[in-house]
Amino acid sequence: MASGMESMGTSDIDALRAELEALRHEFDELRLHLPDAYVEGDLATDRVTFMNRVACQVFGCTLEQATGLHARDLFDDGEYERARGQMAAMLERGYTEGGGARYVRSGHQDLREFRMRRRDGSSFPAETQSSIIVDLAGQARGVRTLVRDISARKELEAKLEEMSVRDPLTGCFNRRYLEKRKAELEQTSAYWVCLLFDLTDFKGINDTYGHDEGDRVLRAFAHFLSRQHRSDDILVRLGGDEFALFVHAPSEDEARAITDRVVEVAKRDSPAAFGLGTAFRREGEEVSSLLSRADRGLYASKGRSLQPMRRRGEPERREPA
Repeated sequence: MASGMESMGTSDIDALRAELEALRHEFDELRLHLPDAYVEGDLATDRVTFMNRVACQVFGCTLEQATGLHARDLFDDGEYERARGQMAAMLERGYTEGGGARYVRSGHQDLREFRMRRRDGSSFPAETQSSIIVDLAGQARGVRTLVRDISARKELEAKLEEMSVRDPLTGCFNRRYLEKRKAELEQTSAYWVCLLFDLTDFKGINDTYGHDEGDRVLRAFAHFLSRQHRSDDILVRLGGDEFALFVHAPSEDEARAITDRVVEVAKRDSPAAFGLGTAFRREGEEVSSLLSRADRGLYASKGRSLQPMRRRGEPERREPA
């Protein structure tokens, strides 16, 4: 019996070829104009075989420059090796599901995040989604990957994270941030002095001048404290009118010197009177214990608040926030 192709006329074969060519053209157009960055690569050589227009924009190259790029050129330092490891795991899983002789797609395409690199050397955070190109013999030959630049999303996530650890009124860190830094603060080699501040008669300020003035005083006091510490120290508003300043101090003598300096500056510049308790971290001590000891010192100092030189009480005489 003659094969299907042998029984077909020349016009039928030409029509099929034309249809196949039209399908190829449509597929090429689809790849080229996808709204996402789309990249194809060869698994044997780890080189790019195709990159669409959006991908060229994302990576900052032309279509001609993209073809033949090594996959390593698309990843930031250290990320190529991580991507290779994940691809090897995907291939192993696919061949296992195919009995070892053939690659079988699982139907599950993992979203992964990498730092990728543009042609000019700058890097950006990206979300990728890959699938394997399989030939007619069931062998994995290449990989198709969608790449999404998620810089804007990462910036938003960072802003939200920053907001979650900041006191919205004063801009100081909050207790949540202190909890995040807990492991670092409690390292064996971590030496800190905790200065605990409590504004004197803050309720009286609120009752006499109103809560808006109370908020202004809190902001002004937080601003004053922020000028007294270095970038690696930690200023936290614990709640209400209570603030804690964690300052690196290698010894108790240094801790006392830091405390004395803050007291002297406070006498001159503090926008409000306050009580002060201090505690130098003991080896192995937890943050909660350090705060408790500073709090006991604060309690013991009640009635001996530090008064700034200028007269306290008139709103216009307090330092603006």
